[in-house]
Amino acid sequence: MKYRLPFLSVMILLTACSKNSTVKDNELPVVTITSPNNNQVFSAGATVNITGALSDNQKLAEVHVHISNNSTGTLLIDIHRYPMAATYNLNESFQTQAGINYKIQVVAKDNSANENRSTVEITSN
Repeated sequence: MKYRLPFLSVMILLTACSKNSTVKDNELPVVTITSPNNNQVFSAGATVNITGALSDNQKLAEVHVHISNNSTGTLLIDIHRYPMAATYNLNESFQTQAGINYKIQVVAKDNSANENRSTVEITSN
């Protein structure tokens, strides 16, 4: 009787660790930036609305919006959202400064560490 508990524990552990118990998710999230348009020009001080649609076959874990100075590579704005849903409607904004070429990059990650990104570049005069 005293050997029954360790045997049962080992069997439960082996069953829980079975490779057939989970299916590996290899599908990348989908990232679509609908606004602004690539190479769009804005006046200094204008508000840039960043909109888009993101989705995953299971669940989006993280959404990152990186806005950087494309000429220097300096990161200017770093936005993080955690939707924990299969879809996410992106809606962020920032104000431009004169003479900066901006790179807007939207990154989506799912719970299986699959990652995809989309990028647009805009200019402020």
